[in-house]
Amino acid sequence: MSYVNFNSIYFGLIAVSLFWGTSFAAAKIGMQELLPLNLVIFRFVIASLIFSAILLFMKRHNTIDRCDIPRFIILGFIAITSYFYIQYTGLTYTTTINSALIIATSPIFTALFGHLLGWEKISRFAIGGIAVAFSGVAIIITNGQLTGLFQSTTLKGDLLLLSNAIVWSGFTLYGKTILQKYRPFVAMAYIHIFGTLFLIPFAFIATPLAPLPLCSQIGETTGSTFIAALYLAGLCSVFAYYMWYVGVEKIGAVRTAVFSYLNPFFAMLAGIWLLSEHLTSYTLLGGFLVILGVYTTNQHKITSKQLPEATARPKKE
Repeated sequence: MSYVNFNSIYFGLIAVSLFWGTSFAAAKIGMQELLPLNLVIFRFVIASLIFSAILLFMKRHNTIDRCDIPRFIILGFIAITSYFYIQYTGLTYTTTINSALIIATSPIFTALFGHLLGWEKISRFAIGGIAVAFSGVAIIITNGQLTGLFQSTTLKGDLLLLSNAIVWSGFTLYGKTILQKYRPFVAMAYIHIFGTLFLIPFAFIATPLAPLPLCSQIGETTGSTFIAALYLAGLCSVFAYYMWYVGVEKIGAVRTAVFSYLNPFFAMLAGIWLLSEHLTSYTLLGGFLVILGVYTTNQHKITSKQLPEATARPKKE
């Protein structure tokens, strides 16, 4: 790999962290005019159209096996339909800074569930990392007032974001076999498309989740909402997933994963600059402990078993 290409991958991965970190602020801006579910629908309809166009222009290796469609449907529901509805709903009750830091714990839940399934062993160092990360989450949620948990003004949103991290860990474990069989970008494209199919009916039907459907709100939205949706769809979904998996392929999963630790940093900057959020010393301390705990856990977990049989099958190149 040339020096220029090597540097361009690192630059691209920093851009991914920037886009994913600032996505929380962009969603907050979009939800100034749209209900959470409607912004989810708007974002992923756009993203799915872009993904579909890319798949059509790909000359080969752009299809999936029919036998895998049920799994893609499940993955789409987990990673798109439910994950982002929970995330955007949680964002309405908490800050972008809290959201980014709490969601950063998803590798912790992945390690725990992988251990329960017998796929990974958790060393004593990893257990220590998990304890450190959760202590950081507790400090973030309570803003250092550990005895006043239920008085926290962001508690509802923070707990929703914590459940969001659990949902993503479930997707990570369930999706490993699919992501190892297919090119990851192609797999993510189909996951987006199938997840969006679940959302489309809600664009036209009023429900308790969205008393005003998207079709009745879209005509009253301003340019800032359209820009936020395009930013989330084009850069945070399509470009970011493409660049992330280029990084995994070219420099390896371990080096690529390091860039995810920049996400909360960019989320903090966006929250302070765009939304006038306040950063307390307790949030900084809690965020440091979360990142330290996640890093320690990732460094000291050990794969103990092969994943289910499908992982051994070759990728659809």
